[in-house]
Amino acid sequence: MRKRLGSFHIHALLWGIVALVVVTGVARQVLNGSVGPSSKTRLAFWNGFTGPDGIVMLRMIEDFNRKNPDVQVVMQRIPWATYYNKLTVAGSDGRGPEVFIVHADAMPRIRRAGFLGDLSPLYGPGMLDPADFDPYVVQQMDFAGKKLGVPLDVHPQGLYVNKAMMRAAGYKHPPRDKAEFLDLLAKTTIEEGPNTPQKQWGFAFTYWGANFRSLVPQFGGRYTDPQGNAVLNSAENVRALEFLETIAREKKAPPADNGLGWFGFRTQRVAMVWDGVFMLGDLMRLNDLEYVGAPVPKIGPKPGAFGNSHVLCVKRALNPKQQDAATRFIAYLSDHSLEWAAAGQVPARKSIRSLPEFQKLQVQAAFAEQVPHVLFPPRTPVIFEFMLEMDRAVERVVRGQAKPKQALDEANKNAQAVIDRDRREHPEVLP
Repeated sequence: MRKRLGSFHIHALLWGIVALVVVTGVARQVLNGSVGPSSKTRLAFWNGFTGPDGIVMLRMIEDFNRKNPDVQVVMQRIPWATYYNKLTVAGSDGRGPEVFIVHADAMPRIRRAGFLGDLSPLYGPGMLDPADFDPYVVQQMDFAGKKLGVPLDVHPQGLYVNKAMMRAAGYKHPPRDKAEFLDLLAKTTIEEGPNTPQKQWGFAFTYWGANFRSLVPQFGGRYTDPQGNAVLNSAENVRALEFLETIAREKKAPPADNGLGWFGFRTQRVAMVWDGVFMLGDLMRLNDLEYVGAPVPKIGPKPGAFGNSHVLCVKRALNPKQQDAATRFIAYLSDHSLEWAAAGQVPARKSIRSLPEFQKLQVQAAFAEQVPHVLFPPRTPVIFEFMLEMDRAVERVVRGQAKPKQALDEANKNAQAVIDRDRREHPEVLP
């Protein structure tokens, strides 16, 4: 029997729909530049910016993509707690992102994994001027004569002060030295009473280990000697830790298990804390807290603070298109790091920090004063194990379980054992 010309055939209809979808999809890809000779170069960009800083970074990426239609940067945010494990595993077998963030202190460890690409060509005429970075900061990028990263920021620890409590104590500015710090601490520590339903503390520890590390450069201390051996128990470091011990022993800060710290500052039960500039994003969400930022008071003989950097890195063996796209993307982020500063960061570029717009960012500008005096963690592939030993020592002292010299002696012994074992397992020399 002959088919009628107008009859309905379900299979023909389905195949027609499939063909239409395929043709439409291909057309869309061509128009978008994802296939064909004008295809976009895709860059995966990994980082740990899971808070408000990630929102700012996303806006910067969207702007870059608009201005560079031949490139498509796609960001993946991974919590810092798992970030380095995932990055190392993915990078080691070639599946890693083309561009990624590494903290400056983690670079020796990531470099050993073998997938950090050379960014030396990015530092040159018409590109990034090495002189626009503080010498100490840009030196952290150097490995065996190559620059393996571009510092996006410097995030030092600094002093946060409750403005209302500061004014009530008769201070017009944050404390600048040990005498002023201890005086304001005493005047803003108020016992529970009719006008104070809960005790108000003048100061509280936040991250004990980081608080100690901000005092290390002030007393002229270091973590390792020029040969890379541990010197945690140096006389300078002992003096730095003795100051924190005094604060804890004389009960000038909440007990170790009190849990106030940063939470106490946010809830206006603590007048002063030392913490990183990156914590600013948390304060920006509060409407009823007046605060001011300042450098860490000069407790020791000279100014100093603990710091680190978010460093922009690339994967090794990028093809020419990827290399060009990654170079443009990194330069763009560096050139626009004033926008990044608004997320609670201090730009690594001196020219950006000198802009009037940056100087209007009170906390960031105040913390930026410390960049010339900042001390990064040591350059060692066993950085995580090393810092853990240091932090345990500080915790024992703050809890009253050990004296500073005793705790640092033990930490130094354990840290050196880790370094020695690493040298046996990896005999190559890593500058």
